[in-house]
Formats: sequence, C-alpha cells, structure tokens
Amino acid sequence: MNKKRKSHILLELGVIAISFAALLLLLYFVVAVSFQNGTVSSDITMKMAGQIARRIFENPTQDQISTTALMIRYGAHLGLFFVVGFVTTFVSMVVFRRYYRILGVIGAGAVCYVLAYYTEYYKQFVEGRHFQQSDAALNWYGSLAGIFCMVGSYFLNRLLVKLS
Repeated sequence: MNKKRKSHILLELGVIAISFAALLLLLYFVVAVSFQNGTVSSDITMKMAGQIARRIFENPTQDQISTTALMIRYGAHLGLFFVVGFVTTFVSMVVFRRYYRILGVIGAGAVCYVLAYYTEYYKQFVEGRHFQQSDAALNWYGSLAGIFCMVGSYFLNRLLVKLS
C-alpha cells in the first residue's frame, strides 16, 4: 500500500472516530439534561424566562413569564434534537458510503426516534418530572428537521461540486 493511500485511510478513520466521539458526547448531554431533577429544571427555565420577559415587557405578568418559559422549553426540545438529528445523520453518512448511505440515514432516523421517546418515557421515573407526549413529538420533529437539513446539505454539496 502506498504512503498516500495509507494516510488517506488514517484520515478517514480519524474523522470517523472524532465523529463518533462527538456524537456520544452529545447523546450523553441529552440524557443528562433529560434526567435532571424536575425542581432544578423548572427553576432554571423560570429564571431564564423571567430575564427574557423583562427585556421584552416593561413589567411582565406571571402569565407572560409562564408563556416565555413554555417557548423556551419548546425551543430547547426542538433545538437540541435538531442538533442530535443533524450530527447523527452526519456520522451515519461518514460511516456509510455510496448507495449504503440511505441505510445510514434510515439508521440515524431510528436512533433519533428511539432517543426522542426514550428521554421522555424515562422522565416519569425522575423526581418532579413526567412523560409528555407533546415533548416527545417536539423531540422527533427537531430530529427530523436535523436529518432533512443534513441530507439536503449533502445533495446541495454534490450539486455544487458537479457544477464547478
């Protein structure tokens, strides 16, 4: 095997290893946040909501702060799982090549689906937390958006490479 080919293979293995490590770190963060005590989670959200509401409204009412907290919570579900979907799909597209990439994308979707419902299901066993179907759906929609964004960027990149 020539030296150039060997360095190319080592580079590919390095990218795969770093991608997997980043994905595992992200998944650990998602699970750790999901299993956070209900009181702690609620306090953090309400503190942030109060600060944001005071910047939007001169004298925010409790209803305005609660609505802001709800929007923060929804945004957190969508945003976090968007990143999970995007990174999971990226890793699957790095690992699987050519026509097998579709299997990687399907696998990434399956991982995201299981994680979206797993994190919500097991919240019912954490003190002060409970299962909410709407949160599980938000997790899944965020993951789907990330998956579609990654796949779209892949095809856009392929199109731009062909055009240049």
